[in-house]
Amino acid sequence: MNAASALRRLWVALLDLLYPPRCCGCGAFTGSWWCSTCRAQAVWLAPSEAQRTLALEGERSLLVCSAARYATTLITAIHAFKYEATPQLAEAFADPMARAWQAVMPDALPWVLVPVPLHPRRERERGYNQSTLLARRLGAQLGYAVTPRALRRVRNTAQQAQIADDAQRQANVQGAFVADPRLVNAKPILLVDDVYTTGATLRACAEALYAAGAAQVSALTLARARG
Repeated sequence: MNAASALRRLWVALLDLLYPPRCCGCGAFTGSWWCSTCRAQAVWLAPSEAQRTLALEGERSLLVCSAARYATTLITAIHAFKYEATPQLAEAFADPMARAWQAVMPDALPWVLVPVPLHPRRERERGYNQSTLLARRLGAQLGYAVTPRALRRVRNTAQQAQIADDAQRQANVQGAFVADPRLVNAKPILLVDDVYTTGATLRACAEALYAAGAAQVSALTLARARG
């Protein structure tokens, strides 16, 4: 950890002491960014329910594992994580994601974690990429390498959450991502994102990774919005 990171963590800890965290799920002053009550209310998916398979080009497919349904106070907490400058939630969210993945894929493959990227302009506006924060926490918990620069978003697409039609969502992200062969070639890649809705973004990312020579691509998300 460098000096800047250490100072940042010390500053956050001091702020938490002076201004106890307010739960981003229910809004209660519980001393936690996501309280135990909200965690208990989340609809966690059993291993048999957590998996979905998306068809890709040719004969390839993408296994997607999700820890919970996009429901109850988890929706509010994810919104705070993405849009209300609450990066602290990455720690609370990564733990159930890690457990879900280990239940579905208890193998010893040397997975490389690749977060779904934001366009640089949007990341500057937000201050961070929530998927990168999740990937770093997951890497520490699962013992996987994390390569945030392996995948780039080369088009500043409209936000998928603002597009209702599935076909339009797919068109919105078509060709929006490019992967670096030097970082993904012949490696098993685990994409990391916060929410899986239609799978359009995950598909586009997986296609770019396979085009760059990835040996295998799967995906892990905190929540699934459908099915």
